[in-house]
This record gives sequence, C-alpha cells and structure tokens, in this order.
Amino acid sequence: MSKNYMTYEVKKWLRDPLLRFLLFYPLLLSTIARFAIPYAEEQFNFSLAGFYHIVMAGLMLMTALITGAIIGFSILDDRDDKILYAIDVSPVSFNFFVGFRFLMSYVLTLVTSIISLLIMRGLVEVPLYAMILVPLSIAFFSSIAAMAINCLASNKIEGFAMLKAVGMIIVLPIGSLFFTDAKEFFFSFEPNFWSVKAFSVSVLGEGVLNLGFWSYYVVGLVYLILMNILIFKVFKKRIMV
Repeated sequence: MSKNYMTYEVKKWLRDPLLRFLLFYPLLLSTIARFAIPYAEEQFNFSLAGFYHIVMAGLMLMTALITGAIIGFSILDDRDDKILYAIDVSPVSFNFFVGFRFLMSYVLTLVTSIISLLIMRGLVEVPLYAMILVPLSIAFFSSIAAMAINCLASNKIEGFAMLKAVGMIIVLPIGSLFFTDAKEFFFSFEPNFWSVKAFSVSVLGEGVLNLGFWSYYVVGLVYLILMNILIFKVFKKRIMV
C-alpha cells in the first residue's frame, strides 16, 4: 500500500504541467540570472560582484518556497476532497502520508538548489562543501512553508493569500545580508537567516561577518529542524479538526 501511494504521488507530480513548470522555474531563473547579470554589467559599466552571493541565496530560498507551496496546495486539495479523513481507515498512517510529501519537497529543493548553484558558479566560486551543506539546511524550509500555508489557510483561495505572507518571510534573510555588523542579528529569528549567513561566509571568507561558517550553519540547521517539529504539532491539530 505504501509503495502504491509513493508511486501515485510521483506520477501525479510528473503529470501535472503546473507542477512541472514550477519545479523548472528556479532553474530557469538561475539560467537567466547567470547570463543577464554579466550582460547588464557590461552594458551599463558597473559591477554587481559584491551582490552575487545575495542573488544565489535568494534563488535557494525561492526554490524552497516554491516546492513548499506545491506541497502545501497539494495538501489543501486533499483537505477539500476530505482525503485526510479517509487516511484514518487506511493502512497508510497520517505521518507517512504527509511525511513522504515533505521528503519529496526536501529532495527536490536540495537537488534544484545545487543545480542552481552550479549554473551560477561561473559568476563566483562557491566552495564544494557550501554547495552541498547550505542546500541541505535550506531544504528544511520547504516543509515549514507547506505546513505554515495549511495552518493559516482552509482552502486554496486563502492559501494563495497566505503564500504571499509566507513569501514575505524570505525577504528578511535577504535583507540581513546587507548587514555585516551586530545589526544582522535583528533578523536572526527568521529560520533561514543562519543558513544564508553561512553561505555568505563561504563566499566572502571567514572574518567578514560576526561568526564563522560552522557557527552560523549548525545553529541554522538545528533551528530549522526544531521549527519543523514545532510547526508539525500545530499543523497536525489544525488539519485533522
């Protein structure tokens, strides 16, 4: 039964043209940015080199938000169709049902983020460890986004409004990248703050920001995992009412 469910979910993603486009969208943006930025610099005779890492961090956050939104709306569909109530009498547990979707969004965010960094790598050199470790951390945000949308919305119409609100959250860690002094910690409550700061250190070098790569990275990874555990408890109560 579990195998049939996993096969059904994978086929559903592959059949839906909107889902396929949304999964391809971050890679399209990365490709456009890779070639548009050098072209603009040449045409207008200025350099954006100091902001390359901000663009790359933004692409990773957007990827996590998009895959999270896909999962979030998929669960909203199931809520509309009362499918979640049927799970109580099926061999598939609720935790497995939503957990597999969160796992799919995590893997897709991870793979897409790494490919995006590879596409952008011609602009700035990113250490190999950062190209793997930072997406491993940021990918945890996709399930947070999916659960947050479902905690705040009861249907797809409300979901689109909540998506805008959740989307605004990723602006905060991007804004924090413009600060290198203690003011950066005003943004530290945002789950992705620590991961994008770790990414910045890997690109700019140790000593530029207040902490080192591993300090930012470990705190960010633990924070994102704890946020997932906390929101899951609220999410489960909210959608099983």
